[in-house]
Amino acid sequence: MTVTMAIPPNVTKANAFEILHAYPKGASLFQRVSGAIGASFFSLTYVIAPIWVITAIVAPFVLPFNWYSMLLYVPVVVSALIPPIPSGYMLKSWPFKYMPAYFDFTEISETSDAEIKELLATKRVIFTAQPHGVFTFGGACAGVEWGKRFWDPADCPTTVANVVMKFPLVKHAVGIFGTCDASPRTLKKTLAKRSVVLYPGGISELFLCDEKEERLFVKKRKGFIKVALQSGVDVIPVYLFGNTQVLKVAKSPVLRAMSRAMGVTITWFWGVWGTVVPFEKKIVSAMGRPLGLPHILEPTPEDVEKYHALYVSEVQRIFDAYKGTNPDFAKKDLIFEE
Repeated sequence: MTVTMAIPPNVTKANAFEILHAYPKGASLFQRVSGAIGASFFSLTYVIAPIWVITAIVAPFVLPFNWYSMLLYVPVVVSALIPPIPSGYMLKSWPFKYMPAYFDFTEISETSDAEIKELLATKRVIFTAQPHGVFTFGGACAGVEWGKRFWDPADCPTTVANVVMKFPLVKHAVGIFGTCDASPRTLKKTLAKRSVVLYPGGISELFLCDEKEERLFVKKRKGFIKVALQSGVDVIPVYLFGNTQVLKVAKSPVLRAMSRAMGVTITWFWGVWGTVVPFEKKIVSAMGRPLGLPHILEPTPEDVEKYHALYVSEVQRIFDAYKGTNPDFAKKDLIFEE
């Protein structure tokens, strides 16, 4: 159900927009429970996979030639050898297709589906999504809904840290969304053929979750703008209201530094009753307009600074314009972490 609405008075840039409710009449108990199972699959994988891999490595030495060891070891080896497979079909199947029901997911888009399709047919796009959160359930819900209309994970993968691309079990769980290495060199190669979804804040942003303030780590993240300019692709900012509310995370400067150094999250997180089931919080995805970036083969630092500032200002505008659509964010401020 799509509803075109008038521009609210606090929108400083005159863009018409659409609101799309995943379940406009409300979700049934079956749909919500199914959505909780689908969402919990990903958070559970983040907990189980490291334990499984470590146990599988140790088991053959403790219990050599034992079938229990083989049960642990074989899945890890198979997962390590087989590349992840993007699967729009899985996102349209139970229980994953009901994740938007669990989070009462709503989309706000200043760029229509027709415009996106036309844009994707003529050039590549970087859909930048923020904030990251422990796991991007907002991005997962958007993937489910976008997949019904214009998005294919094989044609528009999500950039992830290199370690995620290689880590057994985890790489296949997140791989259904389509994944590619987030490093600038690999990103350039990917953008030569395909559009991507990118989370500029990455792991650093995960540790900035706060109940009273929304914090983004993007002031120093300018590499994606440089790559976009060099590659002649456009950038469409997407804000995920609620992405940081669905799981709580243990935070400390030490854990943050270790996670950034290793390229993988090292912390503990929890949801409902201390489990991996995420809290049933509303998530709103707000998509802005394409930034209209030029193609500059050799951008100067001034070029990168100019268009990075444009990106930051658009993210701020989107936040201010639509934070009222999620009750948990109506009185929140957005802070850009230095």
